[in-house]
Amino acid sequence: MSTAEGRAYKSLHSWGAIERLAFFLRPMLRNLLGHAGRASLQALLGGRVIDENLPVEACASEPWWPDRPLLSVIIPCFNGGSYLLQALRSLGRQTFRDFEVIVVDDGSHDPLTLRLLARLEHCQGLSLLRQNNAGPGAARNYGIAHASGRYVCCLDADDYLAPDYLEKCVVVLEGDSGVRLAHSWMQLFGEERRLGRTLNLDVELLRYVNHLGVAAVFHRSDWLAAGGFSEARECLYEDWDFWIRLASLGIRGRVLEEALLYYRRHGETRLHDANRRAFQGYQFLRHAHDAFYTDAPWRRNLVRGYSRRLVSTPMSNLSRPQQYRHYPNGVSLLHVGDPGEISSDYRQALRELPPGQSLQVIVEHDEKLPDWLCRNAELIYRLPALLDRSQWPAFVENFLKTRNVVRRLSVCAGKR
Repeated sequence: MSTAEGRAYKSLHSWGAIERLAFFLRPMLRNLLGHAGRASLQALLGGRVIDENLPVEACASEPWWPDRPLLSVIIPCFNGGSYLLQALRSLGRQTFRDFEVIVVDDGSHDPLTLRLLARLEHCQGLSLLRQNNAGPGAARNYGIAHASGRYVCCLDADDYLAPDYLEKCVVVLEGDSGVRLAHSWMQLFGEERRLGRTLNLDVELLRYVNHLGVAAVFHRSDWLAAGGFSEARECLYEDWDFWIRLASLGIRGRVLEEALLYYRRHGETRLHDANRRAFQGYQFLRHAHDAFYTDAPWRRNLVRGYSRRLVSTPMSNLSRPQQYRHYPNGVSLLHVGDPGEISSDYRQALRELPPGQSLQVIVEHDEKLPDWLCRNAELIYRLPALLDRSQWPAFVENFLKTRNVVRRLSVCAGKR
């Protein structure tokens, strides 16, 4: 055994009692205390970075080629034919349209899946790649290697996205070039139903918990720099491993605090198998990323490199109407700038929308909106979650230019 291997082996087998306790307490706290238990453990283990306290730099937008998609969505599929159509349909409903879809068949043999993939081979706007079964990490790498977008989203075949997921993630990334990864909260469904409150990328917490959404949107160039996803069969958490690789590059990641990813939980057999092998998977991560787990000064230096790099023209790569979903009957836009009460006059006006017209809301505050508005609005854009205040006018101007807005109502100070 080499000296380096000896150090890695020693670190792997000498981790402290707190780490062991934290790892094994996770499922117990989740079951007994729910979100409060998880939040307490995350607060104990994490090293939270407050975005508002980061240094701010101004920077110019990096132009993207209009003849290439801005985003590539990669869907690895191994015998997932019973779910794949739901994932694809969710992409068909996206408000942001400037993306390509690449499905990677990872050696499927299920007859239903094979029939569906044969049909997809002839679908316009979708690329189908095939490989012998090599695992999800290899399938993602194969798809990304053929991708042409600036950004990448890896969507599992059994999950699906809310209509505004891709748009909001891309707006975050285009508005602050200091953010290199964006994702959202998750709505778990299937055998387990709950809200998964994922977090901003936290290098301290990431050593114990995979707290990022599996469909996070990231830069393709960072995938190259990180060496891609692990293709090792013994890597049970290929997404967690990849987030560590990105974090080790000094990547800063942000979460949108609304459930825009629908994450399927499968039956007890698969859950039990995953839990049984969890410690084995965690050991692999510690061995593969020894410095990340053991070198605290190095991790602190990663965080010191974080900054907010605010783009002066945040919508320049998002300024073409054809990049967005078209609404034949138009869009009614409610622009809410004042956190005060929305008057009954607006409520009555919104009740009288023509059939098929889409109600969309732009909000300039974090206060709770009326339940009736949340129920009736097709889309809600909370600007504080997406962009710096200085960039809000650019978003509103771009929205009016790129959507078929037929009516605009404003709830702002002095505009009632």
